[in-house]
Amino acid sequence: MRAPRTLYIIADGGRVRYIERIGPNHFKTFRKFVSAHIHEKSSELARDRPGRVCESGSPTRHAVETRSDPRDKVEADFIRALAADLREDETVASFDKLVFAAPARLAKVLRGSLSPALTAKLAECIDKDLTKIPDDNLNLHLPVILTFTAATDATPR
Repeated sequence: MRAPRTLYIIADGGRVRYIERIGPNHFKTFRKFVSAHIHEKSSELARDRPGRVCESGSPTRHAVETRSDPRDKVEADFIRALAADLREDETVASFDKLVFAAPARLAKVLRGSLSPALTAKLAECIDKDLTKIPDDNLNLHLPVILTFTAATDATPR
């Protein structure tokens, strides 16, 4: 019997960290990504000025409020790209469990974008933004998944 290797993924709409537990209460970030659009304002992400409408009783015009924030779409696209990276990455296959920590709206996007094989590995989704927590303090926020698995070199009887 061996303890499973757990991959912890901490993300928000513009940053992601891949973390592995290397000992009791010790975590290590081994990969990070930052979105190219993380510091852009919503107005910079939209194509043009909002549409205008005329008032029926006077010649004044008003801007039409957009129905959604362009930043929400960019953040969801970043999470979908993260799911695509997880599907293609061979190092993820060496992990037995997957724990994902992100704001709830982004965790929902990730769950919908994962392949069935990765969904089976998903042990827990934590609805918190932990991207700015240093590795030394992650033991206060991340659970330890200890479901022992049979060793892979065991011979069937």
